[in-house]
Amino acid sequence: MNINDFLLTTGVSLTIGLLVGYFIRDLIESGKRFYQRNLKRSRYFEQDMTTKK
Repeated sequence: MNINDFLLTTGVSLTIGLLVGYFIRDLIESGKRFYQRNLKRSRYFEQDMTTKK
């Protein structure tokens, strides 16, 4: 392997790594927002429900 092959391999790996990392970050943030909006119950909601009974 000469220096040109090494630089090409390094450049391609770095580019792919940055793209994959960017999309994984967005996917995790989307998952967090979905959890906060749809799955997590608020403490205040549960307190309101206990006072209305």
